[in-house]
Amino acid sequence: MRVFRFSFFLIILVLLISNCCRDEDGSRNVDKCNINLDTLDFTFGIDYNYPEKYLVPGEQSDLSSENLELVQNAIGIPTADIDGIMKVCHWINQNFTFVDAGGNKAGVNTVDELFEVQTFYGCHSLALIISSVLREFGIPTIMIETADVQWGYDYRSRSIEYFAGHVMSEVYIKNAWILLDNNCTYVKEYDYVNPYISVINSDEKGLFVFAKGVDVWDYRDANDSFTYEKMVDFSNNIHCYEDLFYTVDYVWND
Repeated sequence: MRVFRFSFFLIILVLLISNCCRDEDGSRNVDKCNINLDTLDFTFGIDYNYPEKYLVPGEQSDLSSENLELVQNAIGIPTADIDGIMKVCHWINQNFTFVDAGGNKAGVNTVDELFEVQTFYGCHSLALIISSVLREFGIPTIMIETADVQWGYDYRSRSIEYFAGHVMSEVYIKNAWILLDNNCTYVKEYDYVNPYISVINSDEKGLFVFAKGVDVWDYRDANDSFTYEKMVDFSNNIHCYEDLFYTVDYVWND
C-alpha cells in the first residue's frame, strides 16, 4: 500500500511539472520567449541620418593633436573613401603591437594611452584606435560590440565558461555606411539595422550586435559589467533571436 501511495504522488508530481512546461494549447514552452523583438531598437540610438554627429569623439576616443600629427606625417591626409580607410587601417595594424591581456584591458585605456605604448590589447582597443583616427580625419565612425552566436549556445548549455565576441566599426563614406573589421576587411553592402552579422568563415554561426557608440565608454556609461551582463542576457535568451540569424550573407572585401 505504501508503494502505491508513493507511485501515485510521483505520477501527480510529474503531471504538474509537465503542465508547467506547456502553454494553454498544450505545446512545450521550455524555451518560451518573453522578448518582443518589435520593441527592440537595433540601431541602439544611433542617428544614421546625421553621420556628422559621429565626427565628435567621446572621452575615451579623443585623440590628441600630437598623435594625429604622428599618423598624418606617416600617411598624409587620407581620402574619404575605401582607399583612405585602408591606408589608416593598415598603418595602425603595422605600427601597433598586440599584447594579449585576456580581456582584462577591454574598455580600460584611452586612445592616447594606447598610442603612448603603441599597443592594443584585443579587438576593443584596436577598434578604438581605428575609429578614433578615422574620425579625426573627417570620417564618421561608430564602434559596435557583438556576441558570437555559437558561443551563446555553448555558454547557455554550460559547456564553456569563457566569453567570445568581437568589436568592429561602422564607417560612413560615399553616402553609405560600411562595416569595417580590425583586420582591414570590410562589407560594402551593409545593413546597419540588422543585428546579425555573417562572417568570412561560413562554418561559423556569425555575430550578434548588442551595443553601439562612439567608443566603449559611451555605450557602457560607466558600467564596468556592461559587456558581461549583455552577453549573458543574449546567451540566456538566444532562442528569442533565432529568427534573425542567417538573415544576411555578407561579402567581405580586402
